[in-house]
Amino acid sequence: MSESFSKKDSMCMKGIAILIMMFGLYLSARNRCVDAGSTERWIYERLVKTLSGFWFIYVLVFAVTQIYAGYPAQIYFGQGKLRGVVYALIDFLGLANLLECPTLVSTWWYMSAAIVFIALYPLFVKWTQKLGYTTLFMVVAFLPRSVSGNVYPGGITAITFVFPVLLGMLFAQYDVFGKLCAFKLSRNKWLDFWMQFLLYHAVLVGSVVLWVRFPRNVVWEYHTGLAPLIFICYSRKYLVRMPGVQKFLFFCGKHSMNVFLVHSFIRYVFFEEFTYSFKYFGLIVVVLFTISLGISILIELLKKWTNYNGAVNFICAKIRG
Repeated sequence: MSESFSKKDSMCMKGIAILIMMFGLYLSARNRCVDAGSTERWIYERLVKTLSGFWFIYVLVFAVTQIYAGYPAQIYFGQGKLRGVVYALIDFLGLANLLECPTLVSTWWYMSAAIVFIALYPLFVKWTQKLGYTTLFMVVAFLPRSVSGNVYPGGITAITFVFPVLLGMLFAQYDVFGKLCAFKLSRNKWLDFWMQFLLYHAVLVGSVVLWVRFPRNVVWEYHTGLAPLIFICYSRKYLVRMPGVQKFLFFCGKHSMNVFLVHSFIRYVFFEEFTYSFKYFGLIVVVLFTISLGISILIELLKKWTNYNGAVNFICAKIRG
């Protein structure tokens, strides 16, 4: 039952997150990165904003698990105190995966990928301007295959998600979502609605079929980029327009980073046996999400009481100058 939500499914969700993150980064940087100085300040600010949520949860997990079971000491200090402190600092900065160091939660490797993409974002922009997206997509598709002999480059490294990074930038730069929203198949509103309804659902069903039939280690760009993009387009067209669903998703979105970080800890570290004791996939997801969301709500209350977000905003304002 632990494979009901497989690593392949998880990879698709991370692809969705990367696509959305890069769309947000482009919109944020569009009017800010006008020269070298402003670009550098923008990078520092984005890193602080991205890592600040992680830092808060990291400290809580470190403290609770150290008191409860001495878990951090087991992870970091097996090779001496000094090296343990360095490992803990590297993990705190979100660089454990990038530097191949011990980490409290293995799935927190995602923070290293986020840091890489933020730091290299100005380079991605320059490459798209000089080479164009078509050339970059070809390089991203063929280079890993030529180096690795068509072997899947991995699933817990930033290189796996370069393709969705470029997709997210492309959609943001050319306002593809806006164009899709304005696109009409017919001048007749009723006919246009049903034609688009059938088209979107046919594409969605087709994407699911391809998802099942195409192995991830052969066409990883589809699993990490195109399939998540299709799901995003479908969700934006239909799901988020439903009033009740829209409010629920907006609420979940506010807690998304906390839920991701917390659920990883619950699922993979301390409470894996408890998580899968519910046996049924749907029930496992509901229980895991409910617990993670509840903890996230408490975390946000704690941030409010300590004025943590205010301190982060103050630091960001100082960086902006």
